Amino acid sequence: MKNIAIIGGGAGGLITSSKLSKDLQDELKRGKISIEVFDKKHEQEFQPGYLEVAFRGEKPEKIRRSVSSLIAPGVTHVNSDCKKVDLDNRMIETENGKKWGFDYLIISTGSSPDYDQIPGLRKANMDFHTNAAKSSLIYNRISNINSGKIVVGIGGLPYKCPPSPNESAFMLDEFFTRKKIRDKIDITYVTPFTRVYSAEAINKMIEPLYKDRNIESITAFTTDSVDPDKKELISLEGETLKYDQLFLTPPHKTADFIHGTEMADEDGWIKTDKKNLHITKYDNAFAIGDTTNIPISKAGVEAHLEGVVVANNIASEIAGTAEKYEFTGRTQCSMVTGYHQATFVIGTYDTPVQEIPPSTKNFMEKKVMEMIYWSSLRGNYEWLFKYHFKNDYFAVGS
Repeated sequence: MKNIAIIGGGAGGLITSSKLSKDLQDELKRGKISIEVFDKKHEQEFQPGYLEVAFRGEKPEKIRRSVSSLIAPGVTHVNSDCKKVDLDNRMIETENGKKWGFDYLIISTGSSPDYDQIPGLRKANMDFHTNAAKSSLIYNRISNINSGKIVVGIGGLPYKCPPSPNESAFMLDEFFTRKKIRDKIDITYVTPFTRVYSAEAINKMIEPLYKDRNIESITAFTTDSVDPDKKELISLEGETLKYDQLFLTPPHKTADFIHGTEMADEDGWIKTDKKNLHITKYDNAFAIGDTTNIPISKAGVEAHLEGVVVANNIASEIAGTAEKYEFTGRTQCSMVTGYHQATFVIGTYDTPVQEIPPSTKNFMEKKVMEMIYWSSLRGNYEWLFKYHFKNDYFAVGS
């Protein structure tokens, strides 16, 4: 029997396990392989929905589903997190002390807010990246605001979902405009980059919107610390910025079991080949999604397409065929710009980010993708993704 272990039951892990379950269904039925997903969570959340919870009042329970409803046929959910990985001996140790052998390993543990990087940020900030419950606290707060200065933006690098800080500024503008008190609310966006959005093509699309909507932007502002008592944000560049409400996107980190291991770089991200997604020198171990050190955005589309590549290569090897597949670096992050309009951040390793003007059509496309999200985790819409992404769904390797 070949044992396939997947650490992490989020979007990347579920999509990968679903594709493996489908592609290797005969081997599963005959007991030739096993597929196990390690994650102690009983529920998963639609993370892009955190913005809707925080700034539009969506109920947290609307963006949750049970893991049992998302696991594909033949896949086992091991309800425990990973404590240690031994790549040489092909062994996983879970938090309950049990050891599990594997023939193939996929790590898809994502990333999470790292408040320890910035003194004072934890006490001062309310974020929409931790979970739906914390996101809902933001909506409770803004619903009771009638005036003051709100500071949003990038609190530290790296972080997941690159457009989300910009989306928060646009959604706040729309919220207070509809509430008819926008003239009493100052919205300031801060970023360590030298422009409002790091990719120039997207910056050209959205920077004029900041000016039209009276959203102040402060670029080259690298948050160093926060004084919660004085309500001041202090930058590495020596600037001090006052606020009444602070909704920064905090820097992110990987799972604890990765840090200090041979597979981690100096910042704790898994050293991953950007095309075949191998972890360092190990051809039977892979990393996908936010946890890798691949220099692309940390978002769900990347985890999805990387999972497809890994599943294809494992299935090909088990079936004894010669096919090899590679990840093209395709990214496609939606960015809501308010008032039922959106743009997309689209690019690959070989093609720069495109200029895509915000439109209602883009917003509707984003909504359609949200509607099929949960079903897509079970692999039910791979035909649609393959059609949509075309040559970027995967590349045929040499």
